Amino acid sequence: MSFVSAVQTLVGDTTPIYQKVSLPKPRVSPPRPFKLPDPNRNNDRVYAYLRGRGIGKEVINRCINAGLLYEGARTHRCVFVGKDGNTPKFACERGTRDDWKKDVTGSDKRFSFHLPPQKAGRTGLAVFEGAVDVLAHYEVCHLKESKWDGTRLSLGGTSSAALISFLERNPQITSVALCLDNDEPGQRATKRIIDELYNDQRFSHLRVTVNPAPIGKDYGDTLKEIQKQNERTPNRHHQADFSI
Repeated sequence: MSFVSAVQTLVGDTTPIYQKVSLPKPRVSPPRPFKLPDPNRNNDRVYAYLRGRGIGKEVINRCINAGLLYEGARTHRCVFVGKDGNTPKFACERGTRDDWKKDVTGSDKRFSFHLPPQKAGRTGLAVFEGAVDVLAHYEVCHLKESKWDGTRLSLGGTSSAALISFLERNPQITSVALCLDNDEPGQRATKRIIDELYNDQRFSHLRVTVNPAPIGKDYGDTLKEIQKQNERTPNRHHQADFSI
């Protein structure tokens, strides 16, 4: 036995002796830097996928020309880009032939994809869970002849990080319409975000409304239904029957 154990045995001391052990520090890998996926030489599959979802060429071209959307070279997925000014800080990929959804490694969720208004100085903000929902809402407004022209922001899920950051960077915003999905996670997230905004004095001036899709789970479903109605009644004059 060790010397210490021998002495303990001789004096009848059974008190355990604890020795300080230095454990090695866990190795923490540095975060991987953000890098946009390489672009494909064309955006054919992006066009085909989004057109199949009912999204018009005008808003697709607008996003591509602004550097907010393109087709990845290796995967041929939609790449939706979020920027801090002119600097890309975020990107999410959406499968064109499957349900793949994932943020690009190193993305900063605070700078999620958003579609700016067509005219500067707009003070309204509409908030959605996904980037395709943003484009679907734009198309719904176009088909229903709504004159609403504000910023459309994707949260990239149900976290409020992108919304809070956007409001911090854009103090001119005076109204926020929460257009999250018509399901339990979307409804829970809507209530949570409302509480966050109301309990933050920085946003006490905001008018917050809840504007889920009038048909289906999200605005993609609403867009499909409107287009079906158009096919059945092609000469129908569409009036806006929802508000932001």
